[in-house]
Amino acid sequence: MSLIIKQKNFKPLIAPLFLLASGFMFGQKAVSDSAKTNTKEIEEVVVIGYGKVKKSDLTGSVSSVSAKDLAATPSMNALQALQGRAAGLNIVTAGGAPGATANVTIRGGASITQGTEPLYIVDGFQLDNALNIINPNDIESIDVLKGASAIAIYGARGSNGIIVIKTKSGKKGRTTIQYNSFMAFDMLSKKLDMVSNPEQYVKYQYEMAQLQGKTTQWSNVFDNSLGIDSPGFYTGAFSRISNRYGSENGLDWQEKMLGGTGLTQNHNVSVSAGTDKTQAFISYNYNKQDGLLQNFSETRNSLRANINSELYKGIRLDFSSMFTSNSTNGGGAYSGMKKILLQPITGGTLFTQDQLFNTQTFADYSSLDSSFDTENPYIETAASTQNRRARTFLANVGLEFDLLKDFTFRTAGSYNWTNSKSTAFSDKNSRAFLTDPINTGINGSIANSEAYRYQITNTLTYNKTLGEKHKLTGLIGNEIIYQENESNSMRLTKFPTILNYGLDDITNATVADKDADRSSLSLLSYFARVNYNYDNRYLLTGTIRKDGSSKFGPDNKYGVFPSVAAAWRVSQESFWKNSKIENYINDLKFRFEYGIVGNNSLPNNVFRTNVIGTDYPLNNTVGNLALVTSSVLGNRAVQWEEMRSTNIGVDLALFNNRIKLTSEWYNNNVYSMLFQTILPASTGYSSTYRNIGSMKNTGMEFTLNSINLKSENFRWSTDANIGFNKSKVLSLEEGRKFRNFSVGGNRSGMVTYYATVGEELGDMYGYVYQGIYTTDDFTQAGNGTLTLKPGVVKPASGTPKPGDIKFAADNEAGDQFTRKLVKIGNGTPDFIGGISNNFSYKGFDLVVFLKFSVGGDVYNATKHSLSPYAMFQNVPSEFGDNYYHVIDPNTGQAATSLVRLKELNPNEDSNLWSLGTTNSSYITYPSSYYVEDGSYLRVSMVTLGYSFSKEFLSHIKLTNARIYATVNNLATITGYSGFDPEVSAASGVTVTPGYDNSSFPRSRSYVLGINLTF
Repeated sequence: MSLIIKQKNFKPLIAPLFLLASGFMFGQKAVSDSAKTNTKEIEEVVVIGYGKVKKSDLTGSVSSVSAKDLAATPSMNALQALQGRAAGLNIVTAGGAPGATANVTIRGGASITQGTEPLYIVDGFQLDNALNIINPNDIESIDVLKGASAIAIYGARGSNGIIVIKTKSGKKGRTTIQYNSFMAFDMLSKKLDMVSNPEQYVKYQYEMAQLQGKTTQWSNVFDNSLGIDSPGFYTGAFSRISNRYGSENGLDWQEKMLGGTGLTQNHNVSVSAGTDKTQAFISYNYNKQDGLLQNFSETRNSLRANINSELYKGIRLDFSSMFTSNSTNGGGAYSGMKKILLQPITGGTLFTQDQLFNTQTFADYSSLDSSFDTENPYIETAASTQNRRARTFLANVGLEFDLLKDFTFRTAGSYNWTNSKSTAFSDKNSRAFLTDPINTGINGSIANSEAYRYQITNTLTYNKTLGEKHKLTGLIGNEIIYQENESNSMRLTKFPTILNYGLDDITNATVADKDADRSSLSLLSYFARVNYNYDNRYLLTGTIRKDGSSKFGPDNKYGVFPSVAAAWRVSQESFWKNSKIENYINDLKFRFEYGIVGNNSLPNNVFRTNVIGTDYPLNNTVGNLALVTSSVLGNRAVQWEEMRSTNIGVDLALFNNRIKLTSEWYNNNVYSMLFQTILPASTGYSSTYRNIGSMKNTGMEFTLNSINLKSENFRWSTDANIGFNKSKVLSLEEGRKFRNFSVGGNRSGMVTYYATVGEELGDMYGYVYQGIYTTDDFTQAGNGTLTLKPGVVKPASGTPKPGDIKFAADNEAGDQFTRKLVKIGNGTPDFIGGISNNFSYKGFDLVVFLKFSVGGDVYNATKHSLSPYAMFQNVPSEFGDNYYHVIDPNTGQAATSLVRLKELNPNEDSNLWSLGTTNSSYITYPSSYYVEDGSYLRVSMVTLGYSFSKEFLSHIKLTNARIYATVNNLATITGYSGFDPEVSAASGVTVTPGYDNSSFPRSRSYVLGINLTF
């Protein structure tokens, strides 16, 4: 049973739901005097670039997530745990499959065509894809750096934001051993409503066959190959269907393929030990997730060790290392839920239900209708396998010296090695073999990649207090990063059908394609930062960084990135401290920051014109190597994409620090965006890269932390955040007003996104659906000829019929559809956020976490791909119950008079289109019919836990013990008709957001867990 709750009028609903869910209580009095919060709380520390700072001294925009927040969400990786936890951070997964990728952006991203992934810094060193790699149990804190002052210290890598991760380290004192474990049972959270009644399904198939001239094929499958010239074939067709299929049960493919239970198990063991001089921490994590679909799984093993030691007085050593091995089984040739949803629900007279499920029927159906393209998913996921193995090794070492009285010098190095291998193999039961057994046959592919990166960072820090009120901290440093990548791949065909050992023996296979690549990247940087604090009232921060990158030519090798920030703690002023207002407003700080940062997530060596090898026939022979320039002309003037960022923030604490509110306004202007532009053919090149575009992101963010109730045994607190972002394209190439980005295909659901000067990113373009042509749109002559009435929109070509799809007029006269693309939606949400309510009573704890997104449209390409285009495929019940009927059940053939068509379709205005060949073409068009509101409010997680008392634990030699139960993805309020509105199947979430292309559904999981400390 699905707990997806449809709510079409979503936007007016979200505001009261937000306030109700947050539990925010204005003017709530303390339960008793004992409930008052101690104002002398432990000072929070935020990790920033190359250092850390007290939160009260922060001048930049930073959102923090603690280990406690992450631990509240039992998850496979930190990406899942971080979703909805930080204002301005948008994490959208491509689907619910194990190992699914995610698009991560901060404040909308800072590019149109280049990378928008944040920079990940782990314990001071860059680690790509860190949130997927690092064991969540090893994370101490995550700080999301967003403002210019916070990110400018990373210069050319900072414009997409920084996610700084601090891992756990050993503690002084007795040795402690922690064991954390959970088991999750994953189940399908929602099923799409497909036609399930065989009688209805076969009648729908008959109508399609009649209108598309495929009646013989229909009879071969559903009517025991009865000849169409047999007496009563047409007039008795509907009665034969009712008699044969009226009592039959249809095959539920969703239940068969996804109706089981996937098991996830997570085990984590860590040991912490330490003396006054040396502390050590070691952990091991095992995580295994089995997907709902066969051959979908992910397994991860992770080992981490940290050591911190004071070698001598004033000399400190820190060392950390990590090894992670990740294995993902991707389900072979599975290409979306479409393959499951479109399967025939009855084999008719051609297949029994057992044969329909357990045999590869693709060849039989496709031979009858070449448009049939949905192979048996049960057979295909076993016949076509895909696997990926990835390993990461990381070692960091740092040595720190106290020099003189106020100086600290630190030198640190890091080595990061990654290796991955991807394989795919399709045997003789696969669609690939059945489609082309001669040229393709049994086939497979192998791809290997390896990369290493080393980083050396040297910093000198000056920390001085002058008098009682002046505090000065200075930092200078330099950094070297070098990285090499290499890869090779081959595609293999024509494996032998006898004694086939698959990819373990490729000797007898044919190499169809092969490729190899090698690249390197180096970065040389110098940076400095100054922090000045006067009497904890006036705070100033200035940073500057100079980066030199091998990605750019001699003309633009180096870039300089400065920033400045200031803050005023009004609540520290004497006029404030001596007034009654301090009793209500405990802290008030205003912040301002401005800076310039860059984006070097660009292709390597675009400043060069590359040379490639080719074959030059000479004297009628081949095999003569020749060198030619590539079609892309190098541009020595290419430089960084640059962002100029302004941020204004206010930090507020009220009612004895029971309510804390942070609000931010930002304006990020991006210049010199990199585009690949077309060159005239006369140049001899097709394109070149140029820095020509500009855009901006403007928005507001709010973070609320409140203690709603607190007594001796009970506590209720709320953490909430919300972020608004609005993008705008400022310029493109000279004389060009837009760029378009197409995703999908004709049958999988194609839509075009536009980046238009003066408009927001994420605009979807297509045609405006206006229902269907009805009998009221026509007049009929005595000879049966139909003529459109005056004022009715004419189609792009031809003469329409009742039941044909009608698109809105787009010509100047307003009377004809001409296939002009117009805006039909926008996939960028107006705002996103999360709310966590935390309750504790004696030993019990309860966490209820909600996520929401409001305003973004979703192009439901799943719905698009399920529209009827081929015989024998199923359709959504929305269509199967409501398509425009042209076939007269009395005659078994098409009705031609308007009167009879009206009788067959008494509610024409609410019907969907007919099954004729014209509509088979029209449904390939991108249409507003498939655009839906993607707003949602999700009960993302509910956790109930119990911690045993210290008295009880003392008898069993434990210091802490907690058991808990969690439900993930409990319910979703949404008007979206697909599996899940939280989806991004297209790769570019900034430019092409909200595209749902038959994505793997997100499951609901029931979790049981335990935390033990020895």
